[in-house]
Amino acid sequence: MTTSTAASTPTPIPATLGEEILLLSLDDTTGEARLPLRTPHAIAAAALLERSLSGETDDAVLPDDAAKWIYGNSTKEYEKALRGVLDKGLIRKEQRRVLLVFRTTRYPEADATVESALRGRLAEVVLTGAEPDPRTAALISLLHHGDLHTLAFPDADSDESPVKRRMTEIAERHWADPALRRMAETAAAAAAALTAATMATTVVVITTVT
Repeated sequence: MTTSTAASTPTPIPATLGEEILLLSLDDTTGEARLPLRTPHAIAAAALLERSLSGETDDAVLPDDAAKWIYGNSTKEYEKALRGVLDKGLIRKEQRRVLLVFRTTRYPEADATVESALRGRLAEVVLTGAEPDPRTAALISLLHHGDLHTLAFPDADSDESPVKRRMTEIAERHWADPALRRMAETAAAAAAALTAATMATTVVVITTVT
């Protein structure tokens, strides 16, 4: 008797919101980080949203000062997300020396299953109009408020873009739980404000130096 076994599609490894943002931000081939000034704050904000998505929707889950918490924990949460995707085998670490002096570290893709499934989920919601589940709505909200639209959709680079308008709509309206929406807006807005302040400071420093 011959037994036939149907080919099974690998189930993507679960990833946190912060890990998903990190995967979207890394160039698959070069491993270079895109929008590096904005991403850490969004990842820290994602850590706050994870608390509510796990079932804790009480306002007390948020720290008293979300912006202060995000600012103080952005580096730690970024490194935590980086360790997470490394441990899951989704990216690999490559170190090189430039001019025999400077060491650079890059993280090219090692396993595309998680990011591929993630991009497919985002495309289904943003491009085809499917209703987002709470995690997808949270991720889109973080990308929107953090001005990280192009990490998921390169053509969402202007306010007139239909893709960007759809992401704005999801970030503002697609929340079944009012408490979860308040948390998402607070965390994402704090991350956006900190990013703007960081970018402004960077411009001032560069202008002063040059």
